[in-house]
Amino acid sequence: MEDYHKLADLCIECGACTEVCPFFIATNDIKYGAMAKVEAARRLFKGDPLTDEDLKTIFLCTRCDECHKVCPQNIPISVVIQGARAELRRMNRVPEKYKTIAEAIIKTGSPMAAPPEKRLAYIPEDFKPPERAKYLYVPGCWSGIRLPETARASVELLRISGLDFTVLGDRERCCGLFLIDTGMLEDAKMLAEKNTLLFESTGAEFVVTECPACQDVFKRVYPSLFREPKYEVIHISELLHDLINNGALKVGNSGKHIIYKDPCPLVRRSKVIEAPRDLIKRVAKLVEYDKNREDALCCGAPAGVKPIYPEIANRLAEILISEADRKEADIAVGCVFCMYHMTGVIKEPGRKIVTLSQLVLENLAD
Repeated sequence: MEDYHKLADLCIECGACTEVCPFFIATNDIKYGAMAKVEAARRLFKGDPLTDEDLKTIFLCTRCDECHKVCPQNIPISVVIQGARAELRRMNRVPEKYKTIAEAIIKTGSPMAAPPEKRLAYIPEDFKPPERAKYLYVPGCWSGIRLPETARASVELLRISGLDFTVLGDRERCCGLFLIDTGMLEDAKMLAEKNTLLFESTGAEFVVTECPACQDVFKRVYPSLFREPKYEVIHISELLHDLINNGALKVGNSGKHIIYKDPCPLVRRSKVIEAPRDLIKRVAKLVEYDKNREDALCCGAPAGVKPIYPEIANRLAEILISEADRKEADIAVGCVFCMYHMTGVIKEPGRKIVTLSQLVLENLAD
């Protein structure tokens, strides 16, 4: 806790982080902005009593990192939040849903407590994954379980391209992002070891993720928790971009207006910015959000926010959908969790949300 305390004490209360915080944008309430989160964490680390509003602002954070780039003190605010949540868990002051989600990940391998066989739904009946391959495709929980048609689109494209790849099917387990977001690093460390060894058992040189959060966890967090892996981790957008450019996938341009939603971990932590855009330009007309690239607005769902504060999370999704409506564009997402969340609040009939793989599959050339 000492390092977290030192980070929080660096805050000079300038307020620069407040106006960029998605939860200030969603509520227009300064007490839910990033500066208030750091102040609440600082009091927690000092042992001062916290109000219900203090707890709410700590839990009302997706750790999207939008605040990092504007902080003159270079405070990694998402790390401070991680430490605050770990301390609150130690004090048994976290929401009950936190406990339920964490237990589901640890015991069943997914945040929604789905049985392992649910992860087989996206695999085509005529596809028999080899035991070893150059590429390992990992769809993640939300794509593989909740929206299997999104993972199926990626698998179909990889098959069409002739890529040497395999999947884990019912052996796949959650990356553990929720455990990391809420400070359960010892439990996340066990997942890091198990998943790293499992991925390496396939002989894969590249692990391809559908989920940008999985990509960030596998690439950046696991090495700090366990060790450097024997494979490279890439996002599906990077692979599809390469497959189109080298002619393995041939596409046509529909001319449809497609607005691209940057996923927070992909754009701010992995700096994968142009590959998805170049990909979209090959099959459609790219439209940009007013806040895009490193300034992209978070969808509002991750790190337990959606299940605990659904109305506020939904407000951010509504802002994103409303802008797409104004610009008369369908939405392409680089994150299936964003898609799952945003689809639940979409109101205008006919407005589509698709993954990059679905968009490419729709526009394959004959």
